[in-house]
Amino acid sequence: MSRAGSEKIEELNRRVRSGVSKLGGLEIGDQLAVEVLSRLVEGRRTSSEIVTLIYGLKRGDEGFESSYGRVRREIRKLESKGLISRNLFGREKPYRLTQLAVTNLARIGGEEKQTPLMMTTDLAAYLVTLALSVPNALQAVGWLQLSDVWTLAVITSFCFFLGFSSSRVLVTLRRVF
Repeated sequence: MSRAGSEKIEELNRRVRSGVSKLGGLEIGDQLAVEVLSRLVEGRRTSSEIVTLIYGLKRGDEGFESSYGRVRREIRKLESKGLISRNLFGREKPYRLTQLAVTNLARIGGEEKQTPLMMTTDLAAYLVTLALSVPNALQAVGWLQLSDVWTLAVITSFCFFLGFSSSRVLVTLRRVF
């Protein structure tokens, strides 16, 4: 890695450690979570490597298992927030920062709000799609009878919102993986 690249990583690492209070939108208040994120800023790491970097313990050392358990719990929390992920296949499955995490970590020094995992408009689109699916389902089983005009309007609206919602799901998944 070039010297400029190393300096940028070190600067981002300092910003992660000093910006704990600004990560409130991501609900990261635990120092261990910040340490895990700062280690992943440096590159992909396995759980064991993270334990070694944070605690200085290697597999077989006294206290490694309890430290490993704490780190694994923190990793699961960060995964559930969409901040880190790992490959599904392959022998080695190191963790890495997601695009969502990189975007939010890069904003620590600024006044910009952190990017949430799901936008309000996305949630609204999902709810409208769900609401439009109900009359379609009820009409399909014969429990609801609508005129031809209303049937066409409901089905057309449902198809539109289903397409929009599907595209938003893919955008969200892309940010996380």
